[in-house]
Amino acid sequence: MPALIIIPFAVFFACCAAQFWFLKQVRDRLIDCHPEIFLEIEKSSFFPYNGLWRFTRGRRYKALGDEELNRRVRNLKRLFLVAFAAWAAYAIALFATPIQ
Repeated sequence: MPALIIIPFAVFFACCAAQFWFLKQVRDRLIDCHPEIFLEIEKSSFFPYNGLWRFTRGRRYKALGDEELNRRVRNLKRLFLVAFAAWAAYAIALFATPIQ
């Protein structure tokens, strides 16, 4: 298999694995500094971490005024963008690479 296909997939896979660590960092900061918000977020969803994902996708975290939390959420969003870019590069490489 050509490296042109393997490299974007490896980056995407690494981003998928790293998102759990980044999401845990956001969760830990919420538990430590804003426990009432964390409980409200987790009670609003049926599945674990679903409420936390919605919290990071929206802009509610900015209203808390916590710079450390803002930094962690921004890092998570950047990772998400890198994962999408890697997935797009993988798809392009998959269709652009000739089959041997």
